[in-house]
Amino acid sequence: MFASLLLSFTLAVSPRWAFENAYDNSNGGDWYIGDNNETALLAWGESYVLWSLAAMARATGHTQYFDRLARHIDAVLAQRDDARGVADYRGISGACWRNTHYQPDGEPYCYAVHSGMLVYPMVEFARLVATWRHRDALAYDGQTWTAKAAAYVAAAKETVAYHDDEWNPAGYYVFRADATFLEYAGVDQPLNQSNALGLALLALHDVTGEPAYLEKATALASRFKAQLTAGPDGEYLWNYWGGPYAGNGEDISHAALNVEFAALAAERGVVFSDDDVDRFALTFLRRVYRDDATFSDFVGGGPSNDASYRPQIGRWLPLARRRTAVYTAVHDVYARDYAPDAIGSGSLLLAWAYLAEHEPVVCPHEFYVVDWNDAGDHQQATAYGANILTVPPDLARGCRIALQVEVANETEAAQWDGEKYHPLTRWRPTAGFEPRSVPYEPRWPFEYSGDAVLFEFEDVFVPGEGIRVMEPPAFTLPAITSTPPTSAEVGAEVQYLPSGIGDPPYWWSLADGPLGLEVDPATGALAWTPSAPGPVTFNLVLENDLGRAAQEFVIEVLPVPSDTSTETGPEDPTTGEAPTTGEPMPETSGELDTSDEPDTTGTSVGSDDSASTTGGAVEEDGCGCRSDGRAGWSAALLLLGLRRRRTFRV
Repeated sequence: MFASLLLSFTLAVSPRWAFENAYDNSNGGDWYIGDNNETALLAWGESYVLWSLAAMARATGHTQYFDRLARHIDAVLAQRDDARGVADYRGISGACWRNTHYQPDGEPYCYAVHSGMLVYPMVEFARLVATWRHRDALAYDGQTWTAKAAAYVAAAKETVAYHDDEWNPAGYYVFRADATFLEYAGVDQPLNQSNALGLALLALHDVTGEPAYLEKATALASRFKAQLTAGPDGEYLWNYWGGPYAGNGEDISHAALNVEFAALAAERGVVFSDDDVDRFALTFLRRVYRDDATFSDFVGGGPSNDASYRPQIGRWLPLARRRTAVYTAVHDVYARDYAPDAIGSGSLLLAWAYLAEHEPVVCPHEFYVVDWNDAGDHQQATAYGANILTVPPDLARGCRIALQVEVANETEAAQWDGEKYHPLTRWRPTAGFEPRSVPYEPRWPFEYSGDAVLFEFEDVFVPGEGIRVMEPPAFTLPAITSTPPTSAEVGAEVQYLPSGIGDPPYWWSLADGPLGLEVDPATGALAWTPSAPGPVTFNLVLENDLGRAAQEFVIEVLPVPSDTSTETGPEDPTTGEAPTTGEPMPETSGELDTSDEPDTTGTSVGSDDSASTTGGAVEEDGCGCRSDGRAGWSAALLLLGLRRRRTFRV
């Protein structure tokens, strides 16, 4: 029973592959391509697809995500008002995406928040491309990635400039006063609406260095921080419109935009700091999160589990940079309630991307034996406060303890800091064994025994009803076991199909190598045709949920051997003289005829015959590189039990 339970849990927590299945789930990966923003489909749908692809590009650096993101951005720009030839209420066909849904009589208005949602990931694309090793390679349309990035920055600058007349020198955006059909014409915009454009301002300063963008972003951050109220635990509380905190505050969906802006500003040292990010994390952990299935609809508490608000907890995941408990709270809910192949919402797709981007490694647990009764495949707590321990791979980084638990009474897990326990999770009773996560928080790196950190389960203990925890499996770290090629010849394809060990699922990547070359993330298959002689360095990486392994190797590329044949033909091997029969000599191409030899072009190691070929069509590109990840990606998803509606595509 334990093996099947572990398998289902492991499969549910593979966020990179889960994202792949979620991405394919809507319109074959096209999502909202071809739609306009008249009903806000782009602003509150497609924008999240752009954000998610940017997150996956940050998480993996894989060309597929840059390619997808570029295609989606191009489609969004094709729907901009000045591209469509439509105008706002003033008759201006501007660099924005008009909306006719929210206004009386369909008056067309371009909202700053919509612009911010759509152009921020465009500028983030440019920021990532600037340091990407493939930046000078060609994108799907024949342009270099660098050229596309420059075009996106120019487009974003135009869109931001469109809203310049809405800027109040006091440090925020207002609704246009002459838009009298709006209920709030001339009034300052809600915090989240101004701050959405603030994200784009921060990103534009990153890539252009122009101080005007930073000045406005700083003003917005200062205004937002001035609207925050500290709660009893130090958590931040605020309202949708700002002002003195009242009621339950802003809903968690719009609030996520404010949190994202503050977290991005903190990373750049703009007004906010890591201490502020910690306070936002406390908002989530003390006010929004109630237990493993219950989440408040507002930053201050109040009603919970609204069907529209609850899934938006995934957009709070940028806080996981500071608190692993934010990650595990969202992770467990998404693994259980928001299966990737069942979602059709861009914001849920973004949550899976953030789960992939912020995923900590898994760290195995062990039992503090005096607190437990050995029941074979699991242990049962014999008293209140039963303990488990884990050895984090790095005390300075969070990790996730993946458990299978049966809980009879509401139970909390807490981490010991040498003086007291800090509550981390709260679980409701379960119906049998279910997967749950305990976060290791590096802010309390107390080593209780050897290198191990201590955790406690706290409940209303009833004899015979203590928490049951499955024994840990025999985890295996990844390792690359195959031998790479070391030599090649100009113009001759090199193939390498590596093998490795470790607990699946795997993710292969190439941290260093020739321009434009990628490997199949599912198999690591590499195919490359060198175009010039000399040494070429490769750095192949294999990851699983426990860690990563790398294999660095150098392929020495040799020039094509010169043709030593002469017009008189080869010498007679018996006489050392050219043949004199008068028969014409066969033409020589300089290549060996291997038609009767076994095919050895692929390096296949390991015992799985299916791993010896990637299958499918092979695509060539201008750099002489060849890769085809479609079969491998599909095979990995098949391994994970995730239903695919189509093969991998962009």
